[in-house]
Amino acid sequence: MTEGQASTQELIAGRYRPEEVVHREEGRTGLRGQDVRFRRPVSLTESRHGTGARPGTARILRESESMELACPGRVATVLDVVEENGALWTVMDRIDGTPLSDLLRQGPVSYVRAARTGLAILDVLAAAHREGITHGDLSPGQVFVRGDGGVLVAGFGLLGAAASPRVTAPSYASPEQARGEGAGPASDLWALGAILYTMVEGRPPVRDRGPVEATLRAVDLLPIRSPQNAGPLGPAVQGLLRKDPQERLPEPVVRAAFTRILREDPGGPGPDAPLPCLRDAYAAAWRT
Repeated sequence: MTEGQASTQELIAGRYRPEEVVHREEGRTGLRGQDVRFRRPVSLTESRHGTGARPGTARILRESESMELACPGRVATVLDVVEENGALWTVMDRIDGTPLSDLLRQGPVSYVRAARTGLAILDVLAAAHREGITHGDLSPGQVFVRGDGGVLVAGFGLLGAAASPRVTAPSYASPEQARGEGAGPASDLWALGAILYTMVEGRPPVRDRGPVEATLRAVDLLPIRSPQNAGPLGPAVQGLLRKDPQERLPEPVVRAAFTRILREDPGGPGPDAPLPCLRDAYAAAWRT
């Protein structure tokens, strides 16, 4: 099934009909779909896991519910989780937004735009960490920019739903995840730094090397080249991408850096202003 192609699969759990693919990452596919029982649109995520890697479906529902309460309107609402044909299917309210991964195919953006998006993502991560929740699989494919400019984050609770500690978007894995040591809040901050790096440079800090294991080795062992187009955002990006998780910038310091950049942007909107409608105006709004 290719991106944008209608699915011919049978109903999932006798109820959910997969339709067009929205985005695809290593080990994970996002699709639009229909709940035929209640005749409503949904979003579906198919996660593939290996033998012995049993995802905690109850945890996905529990963490998603906790995140909805902690950060309403900023996380995907999970309706159901089912296992079928060797895959885990997460069913969500239809996500009315464009994956950040799709937007970044249009090219790099300004450091001001990256700071504004980064601050919105950081708000969600900070709410999760206060609840004792780690995302652990953050990447541009899990961040959606909605028609009103708001940012929504999906994928909470999916950590561990794959055969290895990290198989989706390995370029955004933290070094400790690449070594198989698991994920914590510092891993989410690394992923945020990698997303920001991609936004301003047009490529992730560690390029995909094909086999997942090869990319993860590069994440763990290779030095990160300093970003060339990050401007005053550079120190925050580099601080988030420190190999030692104990040395990464803490959330308050990162927030202060983002806020300072937005306040100093001449003629730009304040740090609390929403993103413009990106689906309708890529060039005019997204790159400014």
